[in-house]
Amino acid sequence: MKNYRLGFSWVGLIAVVLIMLPNLMYLFGAPPNDILGDNSAISMFWNVLENIGRFGLMITLCFVINRTTPTRNRVVTIAAICSLLAYYALWIAFFVGRYSGISLVGMAVFPSAFFLLTAWRQRNVFAFAFAMLFAIVHIFVTSCDFL
Repeated sequence: MKNYRLGFSWVGLIAVVLIMLPNLMYLFGAPPNDILGDNSAISMFWNVLENIGRFGLMITLCFVINRTTPTRNRVVTIAAICSLLAYYALWIAFFVGRYSGISLVGMAVFPSAFFLLTAWRQRNVFAFAFAMLFAIVHIFVTSCDFL
């Protein structure tokens, strides 16, 4: 833990912004058959856990820095990029009205994978832990709502 310091990570900020882009488009122009508004946790407990994971990972990814050089593993980087592209593809399908329960769960799986891989690449165990919490709860909640 002594390798960590508070600071600012451009990589973390870019990762958060890249995942948030489709959400901003959704905020400003939801499609006519919007069913994502119904995607909410079955209880306040799950909602709180999901938000702790969500905001914890965003904060730690942007403001907690490991002094150890980030891993240069191409497999991790390519997997993260593929997760991001799959996430965008599912959003495009959603906006044109071509979605299913499985694709909606995919819209929870792929950003979770992207955050986990980014935290791993940055060697940020704090962001990784929050991303794991977010992934488990977000995928669970989305699966309960749409499968």
